[in-house]
Amino acid sequence: MSMGNKVTNLWKRASDEEGNRDEIPWHLKYGSRTLGTFAGIVNLFTGVWNGLGLIFLNTDCLFGGIIQLLLGILLIALEAPFLCVFIDYMQKVSDVAENKPYWTRAILYAGLSLIPILLCFGPSTLIASALVFCTGLLYGLMSVGKKAPAEQMKTTASTLEP
Repeated sequence: MSMGNKVTNLWKRASDEEGNRDEIPWHLKYGSRTLGTFAGIVNLFTGVWNGLGLIFLNTDCLFGGIIQLLLGILLIALEAPFLCVFIDYMQKVSDVAENKPYWTRAILYAGLSLIPILLCFGPSTLIASALVFCTGLLYGLMSVGKKAPAEQMKTTASTLEP
C-alpha cells in the first residue's frame, strides 16, 4: 500500500465508524480527536519538562514525566495515527482501539490522567493531565449516545410511575 493510500485511509476512518457511532455529532467526533491529539503533544512536552527534574534530584517528577511521555505517545498513537504513519505497528494499535467501544477510551484516559498528578503535582502536570481527563470525558459523553426525543422520554417516564 502506498503512503498516499495510508494517509487517505487514516483520514477516512473517523467518519466511517459503524453502529451507534453514526448518531454521534461530528463536532464530538472530531473535537475529541483534536483534543486528544493536543493533549498528547502537551504531555510529551510536559513529560520532558518533568523529566528534567532529575537535574534537581527530584525523582518523583522523573517518574511522573516518564508516565506523561508514555501517555503522550499513547494518545498520539490512538487519536492521530497519521502522525505515526511511518511506524507500521502504530497503525495496528490504532485499529484495535477503533474497534472498541468509546467507554473503554473514557476509562483509560480518565484513569491514566490521574497517575502523573499523584506522582508530581504541579501546574504543568495538572494542565496536561486535565487535557487527557477532558478527552476521556468527551469519550464518556460519546459512549452515552444520543438523547431520545421528548415524546419518547415522556412515555417512558409515564410508564415508570406507579
